[in-house]
Amino acid sequence: MIKNVIFDLGGVVLGRDFKRLGEVLGNTFAFISADEAFPEYWSEFDRGTYTREEVTRMLAEDYNLTLEDANEQVQRLLELLQPIPETERLIRELKAKGIRCYVLSNMSKEFYAELLKFPIFELFDGAVVSYQERVNKPDAKIYETILSRYSLEPSETVFADDKAANTEAASRFGIHTVTYDCNGDGPDRVRALVESL
Repeated sequence: MIKNVIFDLGGVVLGRDFKRLGEVLGNTFAFISADEAFPEYWSEFDRGTYTREEVTRMLAEDYNLTLEDANEQVQRLLELLQPIPETERLIRELKAKGIRCYVLSNMSKEFYAELLKFPIFELFDGAVVSYQERVNKPDAKIYETILSRYSLEPSETVFADDKAANTEAASRFGIHTVTYDCNGDGPDRVRALVESL
């Protein structure tokens, strides 16, 4: 029986209109929509070892932007994040059934603080975020942290993430996983898994 569902944020709970992303920001953040490794400085931003100011400066150097333009692009990237309605409905359904819901995300302090304004965050029973732990998925330590902190039994837990490397790492702990993809059936796949176990 499934008692817990853990959600990644970007690409699962919160989404971006990637067509709009391209129109607004060009290729600057193409790595976010691609299934590839983030630049090291962006991963360190998520890990909490670089500040927004430091990352903005590196982004400006990488893409030959002024600091003002780079900062504006980072802000626009943040503003493009919005809750995914289908996932929000799923979370509400799970909560109504008594299933606990958690966040496990690679996210910087600055981005996470801004995103907490969305009412959807009131639905979660807990969160483990990379900048607080100084470790990113798919490092095993971050999965160990969420399991121990909230006393979660892996066999009673589902983890949903849009990166295959992250769900593969979770499965090594015996956690059931769903890798979200672009066709939008992620919530239905979580429902089907929860109902089948």
